Amino acid sequence: MKRLALAVLLLSVAMAFGCDKTGRTSRTAGGEVNPAAASKGVRIADLPADFPKDVPVLKGATVKVAMSQGKRMVVHLYTSSSVADATRFYNDALRASGWQIESNSSASDMSTLSAKKGRSLCGVTVTKEGGGTLVRLSISPEGS
Repeated sequence: MKRLALAVLLLSVAMAFGCDKTGRTSRTAGGEVNPAAASKGVRIADLPADFPKDVPVLKGATVKVAMSQGKRMVVHLYTSSSVADATRFYNDALRASGWQIESNSSASDMSTLSAKKGRSLCGVTVTKEGGGTLVRLSISPEGS
């Protein structure tokens, strides 16, 4: 539960500061396509170069924010999928990629889950935003 609280806190801080204040952002004017991400509808220019290959990305999602601090990474995705569908996707896709779901919780317009794989942690928060859904991914090595 501490890890989930830490992930939610990290995401809240990330939202408060935004990517411009960190001085690091992965967005470029490029438009090059990563073959692995292309099938997911995401341009490589939108994801950090070191985005973990074993963290799934919801098909058709748009990267709103991508930032890193040290080995920690936060990515915000916007999608037209419902909160329930996006949550189901991350629960199933993380498991299929070898992640162990450690905790999850859901409310009407928000859900969270925490997963672990080896020494890596992945926190996922899915919330309703406007006419769509915001997915916040927080990825970090354990203990950092």
